[in-house]
Order: sequence, then structure tokens, then C-alpha cells
Amino acid sequence: MIRVGIAGVGNVASALVQGVEYVKQGGKVPGLLNLDYKPEEIEVVLALDIDARKVGKRLSQAIFERPNVVEKYVDVNNDVTVLRGPTLDGMEGILSNVIEEAEERPVDVPEVLRENRVDVLLNLLPTGANKASEYYAESSLKAGSAFINASPSPIVEKFEDDFKKIGVPLLGDDLISQIGGTALHSGIINFLEARGVKVTRSYQIDISGTTETLITLEDWRKEMKKRIKSSYISSQQDGVEVVAGTSDYVQFLGDRRVSYMVIEGEYALGAKVRIDISMKSLDGPNAVAPLLDLIRLAKLLKIKGVGGSPPQVCSHFFKGYPRGRAGDTKAVLQSYLEGLK
Repeated sequence: MIRVGIAGVGNVASALVQGVEYVKQGGKVPGLLNLDYKPEEIEVVLALDIDARKVGKRLSQAIFERPNVVEKYVDVNNDVTVLRGPTLDGMEGILSNVIEEAEERPVDVPEVLRENRVDVLLNLLPTGANKASEYYAESSLKAGSAFINASPSPIVEKFEDDFKKIGVPLLGDDLISQIGGTALHSGIINFLEARGVKVTRSYQIDISGTTETLITLEDWRKEMKKRIKSSYISSQQDGVEVVAGTSDYVQFLGDRRVSYMVIEGEYALGAKVRIDISMKSLDGPNAVAPLLDLIRLAKLLKIKGVGGSPPQVCSHFFKGYPRGRAGDTKAVLQSYLEGLK
């Protein structure tokens, strides 16, 4: 069994917990890596949040509380009680109007990680909760738990050496969705490059009704997301002018996400090409497959004594990891995993 802790019982947590239950019931999630550990071996044994509507409730109930908007796909059988985590910077700006802060005293996170023998702690906090993300990373270090940072907070650069010293993996930053706008956008640029097209400029706009989209209306959070997304996409080809980032919040969309992409380039004789794309997806489920893989990878790396942030893993799963010209990251990852056997 892989014992997992979750920091932040939001929309991604809701989709992941349902995804874990789905595979336990015999459901299949396409695209998963073939690893020694199976998805059905994942068990969420700890959950932490700061919202009064979630703290103190069973995880199976808390994942459907507001402001979560992910739909119910399966009946979840998990009686873990959501514990009160530290607030730190988790209530800044718009979040103070979204979250109903729990009155309970925060638990000692390193202690509860050890008590619950947590193998892997997932950081699913919102964009901009940097102090809280750092606290959970430090707690994982103290407890010896692997840490997966799905948020854009810059954790790998700050803590990689510390995790490497104790032989525990730290995977991050900023999760790439299975079929999100950023993944599709960069994939098209890769395709054009393979066909000899010089991509000159590109932009991406995302619209959704989730809390994460709402809070990125704040300029400083928007710039944080835009910087990471734009850097990730532009790394596919030199000299590409890229602007990418969430642009607006539409409440009735709920977990639905609409992504618009425009890509312009040149090919033979300076001829111009322009691609306009609209993609509609569901935000929560987009995180399920990569997280199921990452949890199992984190456990595998921990057992093998591989500490820190292996680039072969992080460059494939995260937007915020320094990639350079990464090429076919899936092939690089597969080759790396073969070497671990």
C-alpha cells in the first residue's frame, strides 16, 4: 500500500480521491505508466485543509463541499477525517472571501505525517500559497515523506538539496494536466517544429469556474501562472513569443475549462501559417492520471533511495521544472525507469 497525505482538499483532491476509488472498483484510467506499484494500492490516509466546511468531516464528504465544483463520479469509501492545517498565507486576497476559516487549532503536521506513516504528501494548495507550500515541504522533510508539489510555488529550487541529502524524492513544480491547454499547446508547437515550421508567436487563454481560476484574477497570481506557462511553452522552440495564462472566471462553467490557442509561424518561402484552436475539458479529472503516476513514482524512488528531483521525472510532469529543450520527455522518462530496475 502507498500511504498518501493531501494538503488542500480542493477540486484536484476531489477528482484524485474519486480516481483512487474508481480504480479500486475496477475502473481503468488510460495512459498510466506500467510500474511495480498499482493505482489500486494507493490509500489516502491523511487530509488537511483550513476551510470550516471541510475540517472535521470525513474526506468522502469534504471533497464535495463548497467551494469545490468537481462533479460526483463515484461513491467514495474513505472515512479519514480532514484535519486543520496551518493557514499562513492561505487566506490572502480573494481567498479571504472564498474560504470560511476553521476555528480549530492547526495540527502539528510533521507529527501527523509520522503518526500516519505517510509515504507521499501531495501539495494541492492554490496558486500563491507559497508560505503554506514551504511549510508542508519542510514538514515532509522532518517526517521523511516524499513530497509532490502540484502548485506553482517554487519548491524544488529551494528544497531539492535538502531532500537529496536524506534520500527522499521531491517532485514539482506546477503539475501538467493530462490533456490541458498547456499540454496541447506545447504539443502542437513540437509537431510544427518537427515539420520544419518556424513558430514566431503564440498565445493561450483559459476560462473556467473553479476557485483556482477565480483567484488568478489577482494580478500577482496571474503573473505567476503566466510566467510559468509561457516559459514552459516557449521552451519547445527558440525565439517564440508566447503569452499564456488564465484570463477569466465564469462561475457557471464550474469545473469545465475552455482553452483558446492561436499559433503563428512561417515555412517555405516565408509563407505564413496560423492555427486557431478551442478546446473544452474538465479541470479536475485532468489531474488524475499524472497524480496517480507521480504517487507511484514517488514511492518507487523512495524505496530505491533516490532523493531530490530527478529531471527525467520532473520535466515530464511539471511546467515549473527547468526543462531546456526537453524533447520527448515520455521516452526519457521510460528510459530512466528502465535504469531503475
